[in-house]
Amino acid sequence: MHLGHAEKRHSAAMSGRMDERQALAAVVLWKSGQFDTFDIASVLDCGEDAVCRTLQAARHVERGQA
Repeated sequence: MHLGHAEKRHSAAMSGRMDERQALAAVVLWKSGQFDTFDIASVLDCGEDAVCRTLQAARHVERGQA
C-alpha cells in the first residue's frame, strides 16, 4: 500500500527522539533554508515532530532561554 504525502505526515505523529547527530544535522539543514521539516525528517529517517521539537529547542537556546 502506497501512502500519500499527507498520510506519511500523519503516520509520523508521536515519533521517538533523535540522536545528537540527527539533531545537529536537522538544525544545519533547516538553517540552510533549502529544506522543510518533512524533507529533513525523510532524509534523517525520523519523525517530522522530532524535527520540529529539535528546531524549537534550538530556537530557545539561541534566545538564551535554555
